[in-house]
Amino acid sequence: MRTVTVIGVYIPMLVLGASLLMPAQASSQEMYDASVPSVGDILRDPPTKMQITFSEEIHVTEVRLVGVDNGREIWPIEWPKTDEDVFKVEIAVTKPLPPGKYQIEWIADVRQHHHSDGGVIPFTVTSQDLPHQSNPLMPVAVPPENAAPPDIP
Repeated sequence: MRTVTVIGVYIPMLVLGASLLMPAQASSQEMYDASVPSVGDILRDPPTKMQITFSEEIHVTEVRLVGVDNGREIWPIEWPKTDEDVFKVEIAVTKPLPPGKYQIEWIADVRQHHHSDGGVIPFTVTSQDLPHQSNPLMPVAVPPENAAPPDIP
């Protein structure tokens, strides 16, 4: 009986301790607020300017634009690197992006929380020559227009 009581006391204490640790770890991924392009955007026109905004001021130490179709090609960009904490980073693309899949990668120090943070913002640039599809979903099987009626015994 005594063992059950001791275990019954320790389990809530362990759960409480774990719950106190979890928010500190999860918050490291919550500094990202929004971006242009946004996560998963499909763009017909290649961006010349991009932007990342954060929920708190952080010290951004690295920003990269990576093409993911041909390995991990790093694309040239310009961004105002500073030693100050910022809410926003503006990025200028210095070489036109051809159609393909890209991602903005960023790394930062969250000084007030004493940890690093970072993230990846994937987006796609499509060809301007492709027609805009109003409904990209199609049925799995579509019968041909001039199909003979099926043989039904």
